[in-house]
Amino acid sequence: MPPKAQIQSVSNSMVKHAYSLKSARKIREQEDFLCEGFHLVEEAQKSGLHFRFIFGTKEAWLTPEGQRIETIAHREKTKTFEAPSKIIAYMSDTVTPQGLVAVVQKREPAWPPDNSRLILALCQIQDAGNLGTLLRSAEAFGVQGVFLTEGSVDPYNPKVVRSSMGSLFRIPVMSGLTWEKVREWADEKKISMLGLTGKSEQSLLDIDRKKTALLWIGSEGDGLPAELLNSCAVRVRIPMQGQVESLNAGIAGSVAVFWYFTGGQGFDTPKGE
Repeated sequence: MPPKAQIQSVSNSMVKHAYSLKSARKIREQEDFLCEGFHLVEEAQKSGLHFRFIFGTKEAWLTPEGQRIETIAHREKTKTFEAPSKIIAYMSDTVTPQGLVAVVQKREPAWPPDNSRLILALCQIQDAGNLGTLLRSAEAFGVQGVFLTEGSVDPYNPKVVRSSMGSLFRIPVMSGLTWEKVREWADEKKISMLGLTGKSEQSLLDIDRKKTALLWIGSEGDGLPAELLNSCAVRVRIPMQGQVESLNAGIAGSVAVFWYFTGGQGFDTPKGE
């Protein structure tokens, strides 16, 4: 590999751009997002995302992971740079950086495919960890698309990117919509809307899992708005024991999605077969 250019100052325009992507406003305005750590950078490369540039410490580039990333970057003509750990830490959004930070172009927003069986609709999910969990579970269990309403955390928030573990790079996501716009889309496609709420008498276990559906998950504190719930064809709750009143959005959505696809029995075919 040819020697990498050295970055020695936080005043460098690329470093300043990377640093700005930790700001919620800049994340919303820019076409790029911050991707850091060996696993996420490799996942972004495997998913075919377009990289602006990658920064790494000398030590990071010498690791087996760093060398794999550099090989792909060279093939894809992605600019790579060597930077001291203090500059990596300046750009990083984590407490203990791994020594590798990339600036990557966001995917184009994508509507769910027409052959979808289940679409996940998330209303004002504000916790980044919960959103990342939901995206990861959505991909793991077979959801074909995700809607995210306005008032939710940005899907390219660095914590969402990390907690999704790469699922954000692969599953179709549409964000910043009103729930009414999502309902219009569902009506046009003749897809039934299900609302998950602890106030329903009907159990999640009793739904017809053979029908295509759009499943709504509400915010951590307020749940789903009453008007949205009233527009859902079916409102269901997750049956629970003990004195637990509710589950957080990430767990509730994951349980509901797993049940919808498997009936709680697991998948017939092992992964990879």
